[in-house]
Formats: sequence, structure tokens, C-alpha cells
Amino acid sequence: MNVKPLRFLVVEDHPEVAQNNCDFLRKFDSSAICTIASTPQEAIQRLKIETPDLIVLDLQFALPSGSQSAKSSLELLELIFNTYSYLNILIYSSEPAWMIKFVKSINHHCGGFVVVNKMERRKYFLAGVESALNGELKLPRELRQELNLNEKELEVLRLLCHESLTDQAIAKRLHISLRVVQNHIRHLKVKLGVDEFEQKDINSRIALCMKALEQKLLLL
Repeated sequence: MNVKPLRFLVVEDHPEVAQNNCDFLRKFDSSAICTIASTPQEAIQRLKIETPDLIVLDLQFALPSGSQSAKSSLELLELIFNTYSYLNILIYSSEPAWMIKFVKSINHHCGGFVVVNKMERRKYFLAGVESALNGELKLPRELRQELNLNEKELEVLRLLCHESLTDQAIAKRLHISLRVVQNHIRHLKVKLGVDEFEQKDINSRIALCMKALEQKLLLL
């Protein structure tokens, strides 16, 4: 059976950086199709043609005056949150603090959402690509602190901890797919800090329920 190559959309106004991003994406998948959009406006037109498996987005773009602005990239993100709720997103920027205003939208986004600082080594870029494609949520600490659990995540948490249901049973109970349930659980682990849990020998689900009780998200 033929496997379709991954499709990436890189939104970056520096040609060398954009090409370098594509080169690294092909290290992740040698058969990947990588399209470059030099402006957020161009990216919007590309999205109308096809939805990629992952969009890699810088936040700062040059203005005609020579200064840098995040306005157009944030407008693109708002469009994605409103129209492409399952699109996997990798924010690759040296200024991730611009994302603070979108914490609520990130909270409800169904696709993977990962932020990688451009100042980090390239291995973190590739790790971020993999995490985003897996539907994971990975954010810098300053953004994590602003996150709250949404209603669906609280419902999954209750079924997981109070009723000890499996992922499959939760999916059946809530009439959603197994993948969506697993994404909710990944997001719960990030939001409650279980992905940084110190006692690595403790089952992550037990740790998740312990954290939920500690933060009074669940009652005994």
C-alpha cells in the first residue's frame, strides 16, 4: 500500500531560513512535499487550495518600512483557529510571547500545537514537528501558566479518574474518536504539568488524577 507523503507549509519571509526549514522537514520525511509561503497572506491562499499535514509559522514578518510586525501572522493564526480546527501547527519563532493573546484559542484547538524557539538547536525543531504531527500540545512555561481546562477535557478527566475508563470506553461514552480522546489526555498532561512529573516511576494516569485532586478539579 502506498503511503502518501507528508505535506508541509512553511510560512517564512527569509528565503534561506524557509529553505533550511524545508531541508530539515525532509530529514523527518524524505518524501515530504514542502511548500513555502513568504507572507501570511500567501499562506491563506495556499490553505484555500489544500490543507497540509503541518504548518510551520514564524511570527515576525518584515514591513515595507523595514521594521518587524506580528500582525499578519496573528491574523493568519486567528483564521486557522476559526476555520482549520484540526490543522497541526508548529510556531517557530524567537518571540513566542506574542501567543499570549491566543491562549483561549490554543485551549480549544483540536490539532497539534507546538511552540519552538528559533534560538533552540535544530533537534528541538524536529522533535517539535513530530509532536505537532502526533496532535500534542507543547508550550513554553509562560504560555502554560495561562491555560485552563475546557469542558470536554474536564469530562474526559472525570471519566478517566472517577470511572477508570479506558481510552476506547471514553470515546464510546462521549461519541468521539479514539484519537480525539488521546489528544485530550495529552493536553491534560501538559496543562496539569504531568509531562514534567518528577517521580518518573509513577504511572502518568495516576499522576494526572493526583494532580487533578491536588488542584481541586475533581472531588473524592
